[in-house]
Amino acid sequence: MEKSFPPTKEYMVPQLYEYILHRSGDKSVQNDKTGIQRMLQNFNGAFTEEQLRENMEKYNLTKMFELVKKYFKREYDYEDDSIILSNNYQQSINSYLYDDLVNPIFIHIDELLESTMIAFLAAAFKWSKEFGNLEVYGECFKYVLFLLNDVCIFGKMQGVEANNALLKLLSNDTQILQLAESCYWTILVFSLAHEMAHAYFAHIGKKYSEKHLERKEYDADMVAYDIVLKIIMDADKEHILEDYTYLAPMMYMDFFDLYYYTDRILYKTRFYDPSHPTPDKRKRRLFAVVNKDEYEFDAVSGNDLYRDFLDIFKEYKEQVLLKMERGKLDKIIHVEKRRKMRGENEYDTAGSTEI
Repeated sequence: MEKSFPPTKEYMVPQLYEYILHRSGDKSVQNDKTGIQRMLQNFNGAFTEEQLRENMEKYNLTKMFELVKKYFKREYDYEDDSIILSNNYQQSINSYLYDDLVNPIFIHIDELLESTMIAFLAAAFKWSKEFGNLEVYGECFKYVLFLLNDVCIFGKMQGVEANNALLKLLSNDTQILQLAESCYWTILVFSLAHEMAHAYFAHIGKKYSEKHLERKEYDADMVAYDIVLKIIMDADKEHILEDYTYLAPMMYMDFFDLYYYTDRILYKTRFYDPSHPTPDKRKRRLFAVVNKDEYEFDAVSGNDLYRDFLDIFKEYKEQVLLKMERGKLDKIIHVEKRRKMRGENEYDTAGSTEI
């Protein structure tokens, strides 16, 4: 049965276009004309070249960073214009803040994380929307598995073939494109605000016990989510983040949960880092934030969207485990490559990804 998703905006946000144009790993599409043509072909009549270009000016990493800085100034009286923003491809699904107390602080949002997140959201929402369509179901499952295995675990940038597979899945489905785009930007703002929060705490001299370093992440999450929710509440003024995306940070944590789950099932790798709580623990803290009375907005559509997302979250876990047990994933499992990448003989050693 087709899902009833929240109504979406009239205009297009261009992150999928950016993903196709700049993150395909193929020099043949490294120009505006080719990238725009591919979008126009796959979303026939949905938007014009002019609309794409206009929205690229409004929705981009730099503009979102400026928005986050604006709200930090307003809500926490903190600003630092010397902070540098970086999104170079470092072959890892992560974001972090680097501060050596000497050089300018920089916040890094890996290009791989950007491209993977938009693709993951699009495939997950499409899967949920057409859950009863066996062909779409199968293609979406394979695509999500590809993202979590080849891309997340091995740090492989999606190529033209992967771009084409996603475009084929989404062809002319502007509703799913817009939902994925809107949730993507909320996640990006949350990630930027999380890293900015670390700089803010360092600025005010906040200290943490070595026994409870995980509190640094909880605190950064709380401030980041506060920033996100304040932007959503100001939607009439800013009109940047939609209220139905208010649970997108939970989807962000669920994405990492699925990443770690995939690595555990396929390669018996368990991630552990005492300074970084597990995604489910962080998600519980985020729910404690949003449930406060000070945040008021229409949550109905957001609740429905997240409920539909969770159906796919659970379905993916069940199918990966089932297919693994039946030997149907043998061809896509790269055990030796994983072992060499980890530099391990066994899989009982911990590792973590900064988010």
